[in-house]
Amino acid sequence: MPKLLLLCSFLIFSGCANTLTTDSYAKIQLGMTAEQALQNLEGYTIDKLSLQEPDNCYYLVPTKGVNGVYLMILDEKVARIDIYDKQLAIKTQRGLGIGDSKTQVLNSYPQTTVSPHPYTSPEGEYLEVALENGNGIIFETYHKTVTNFRLGSYPALGYIEGCL
Repeated sequence: MPKLLLLCSFLIFSGCANTLTTDSYAKIQLGMTAEQALQNLEGYTIDKLSLQEPDNCYYLVPTKGVNGVYLMILDEKVARIDIYDKQLAIKTQRGLGIGDSKTQVLNSYPQTTVSPHPYTSPEGEYLEVALENGNGIIFETYHKTVTNFRLGSYPALGYIEGCL
């Protein structure tokens, strides 16, 4: 019995590690300070290039060997979590991620607002989900397939070019 409990605990923890909740991913919580985020992450640094954008907004980015999850910092707090790497197999709590279809997103989140992608329309779209806690998720699609997605607070969620 103890082995079974240990196995179940491991499986639950493993599953959670690759799950984007309505306000967090792994040890990163929306609203936590940039300093707290850096303490909870291995292999991340401040993106010096993004510091050229508005002073109150920049990214924490993975260094070599780590890919796919980028954190937008706005007013020194985590405001957005961007997911770009399919190999990480990161999914929302409803099981959606990169490679899933537009139909799957619409079926899982009936309240989704669909709009043209600002750069890849008409083939590309934004599927925006307003969450009950005031945060949101945007799934970016191309040819009706999710290519990346992000979780964030408003207004940061809607910024289309990094901090702009």
